[in-house]
Amino acid sequence: MLEFEHIVQVNDFGDSSLSVLTRNQLWQGLVLRAHSPDKFVQGLQCASEQISDNEFMRAVQAGASNFRESVILYPQEKICTRTVDDPTQISAESTTCIEEPEAGSLFVRFSYRRDLGSHDQQVNVGEHLKAAYVRVDRDAIAMIRMLAESRRLGQLIN
Repeated sequence: MLEFEHIVQVNDFGDSSLSVLTRNQLWQGLVLRAHSPDKFVQGLQCASEQISDNEFMRAVQAGASNFRESVILYPQEKICTRTVDDPTQISAESTTCIEEPEAGSLFVRFSYRRDLGSHDQQVNVGEHLKAAYVRVDRDAIAMIRMLAESRRLGQLIN
């Protein structure tokens, strides 16, 4: 079982080259990523089915792997994702949580928990997954910033 979390700083008031995102812009971007991860990661195909205002089922295909996930939104706070119980797929869950220790000082805590399965012991799959999670999550925040700067974030959500 892999359990891992990391934090990405969103607003860095000491770096004037980065535009400042509002909590709402960040939330909209995280929701877009939850609904359409294929817009953030090449090679994914995704479809979702709305269950309620703050819950949907998501089917994701990544190469030969297919999995179904339940996604629950806690508006402006966090997004929780969990694979549905199915013996043909791994058990995995993640939480994406906005943290704001001071007004406007935004961070996102990404937490992951998933089965690793049986792999060659010479390859540390967990370390490769951790590095991939960090890279993909940082890229997602950069993409959200770019979409907010170009004023396309609202267009893609609606």
